[in-house]
Amino acid sequence: MNSQPQARQSARRFAVRATFDKNQPYGAWWPRNRTLADQLDDLFSAWPPQAGRIVRVLYSPPDWDDRPRSVAVAGRRVKTGSFPRDDTHQLQLTLGDGLRRTITVIPPATTARAAHDILTAVEPDSRVDTSRTEQAVWDNEGGHSERPISTGTSTHAVA
Repeated sequence: MNSQPQARQSARRFAVRATFDKNQPYGAWWPRNRTLADQLDDLFSAWPPQAGRIVRVLYSPPDWDDRPRSVAVAGRRVKTGSFPRDDTHQLQLTLGDGLRRTITVIPPATTARAAHDILTAVEPDSRVDTSRTEQAVWDNEGGHSERPISTGTSTHAVA
């Protein structure tokens, strides 16, 4: 078994959807530990700049050992807060333009494989080039990559 995919899985800790859907969390995040004040810097570093500047974070208290009112992130203070009985296991991020984005929090104790599966469900790993993998299988099974593949319609009926 190749260890490279496993290393890639453990390195990936954040994913966002390619398009916004108000009925789905915008992304998923797998923090390294349960200390929000320590982990938010990683989230902010991974946050895509084109998505907007995060100005406030609401968190689900059961996910975290600390309950900060603000956190130093990237040279500034960001207000944080929670609803006392919130157990959604999500963060609600308020952006500078007032928009809100919900992020699912994957518990830090989650296995690398399970976290990878959750992150991939949110944003399929675009770094994996399936065309080369498919070509290697084709070549290995006797296919010939130098011949063009016909895209015309077949005259054979399928029952």
